[in-house]
Amino acid sequence: MKLPFLFGALLAASSALADLKPVWQIDGFKMPESVVYDEQRSQYYVSNINQGPLAVDNNGSIGLIDSNGKAHTLEWVSGLSSPKGLALKGDYLYAADTKELVVINVEEGKITARFPAPEAVVLNGLAFDKKGTLYVSDWAGNKIYKLEDNELKVWLSGKELESPNGLVVKGNHLYVASWGLNPGADFTTDTSGLLKKISLKTGKIENLREKGNDAWMNLDGLHPIDGGWLATDFMKGELLTLDDKGSIKSSEKLAPSAADFFLVEGQDLIVVPYLMANKVVAYKYEK
Repeated sequence: MKLPFLFGALLAASSALADLKPVWQIDGFKMPESVVYDEQRSQYYVSNINQGPLAVDNNGSIGLIDSNGKAHTLEWVSGLSSPKGLALKGDYLYAADTKELVVINVEEGKITARFPAPEAVVLNGLAFDKKGTLYVSDWAGNKIYKLEDNELKVWLSGKELESPNGLVVKGNHLYVASWGLNPGADFTTDTSGLLKKISLKTGKIENLREKGNDAWMNLDGLHPIDGGWLATDFMKGELLTLDDKGSIKSSEKLAPSAADFFLVEGQDLIVVPYLMANKVVAYKYEK
């Protein structure tokens, strides 16, 4: 499967912020897709896709930003292809890199392991469960992989996943921010995306709202909050507040290509990578 990933229309539709207040901004990243915060080391990690989002081209990297957004390293760790979702566990950063999962020792700044997924189309979102098992979404392949016992295997697959993107484990369920069915060349879909709830025990998939009963969404990043969720709509460039049923309670305008954000709860900051604008912006988040 190939997607040309045409973004011109997205950039042309860029709009100003409404109520979110920018705190800092760093330009010059190379198609940043995901951001995570390392509280222990007071720094952010940023994935740089750098050109083709599906390409296995060895020109992707991970960047660093200090906790105040005043200093950064564009390419802290190189040797990746098109990294997207990131997850931090202890001294190790995990990156979903198209057809493999890459593991980086953050103390050494070196890649220490690679777990191949040759049948994947584009690995994307990551989430750990309480036992330390890592789940990985295959956005265009409609699969969810599981890293267990040092092996990356398909855990769940099927069109009912509707292009799974961001992942969060909460309790005994995996929550999935889906993009929608059949993404086209311009990323538009045949159906709206949904928030999905999947039993970790049985693999049963539940849609948290019925199609047609809410606004259209193409969901990317996902983060739990009291009473519901925060999610980014990549296509519209919005930060959505969803209730526990997956319906939109409110939205804030960002700009198109707002991707896999991170909520730094202790600082009330939302840090958003803009994939096509090559920048990362931190906003004050007022609950």
